[in-house]
Amino acid sequence: MPAYTIVTTSAVQGGDTAEVNTLTDDFANDSEALGYARRMADEMIDMAHQLLLDFDYSNVGVYDGDLIDEDITPDHASLIGVWVLDEDGSACVTAEEFREGATEVEPS
Repeated sequence: MPAYTIVTTSAVQGGDTAEVNTLTDDFANDSEALGYARRMADEMIDMAHQLLLDFDYSNVGVYDGDLIDEDITPDHASLIGVWVLDEDGSACVTAEEFREGATEVEPS
């Protein structure tokens, strides 16, 4: 099974730091990895609602390959897509759209 790297980034309004977590796992394909990442995004939104937090800049990025030891950013060539989180839910944008700043997508 191919490996994919999932990076979660969460920041709340009024804060000046973001928490970043990275994990690598094997999935059947990129669709399965995106589905798993979406569930992570939904859980982050649920947790934010429970804690009464407003997101400032939060997302779950999916990268093709085992990149756990690399310094990866949205500019990395292996980025597949990103779940962008806000108080209304999560919305998936492609790597190209995310890099261009097109994060205004209807929640899924």
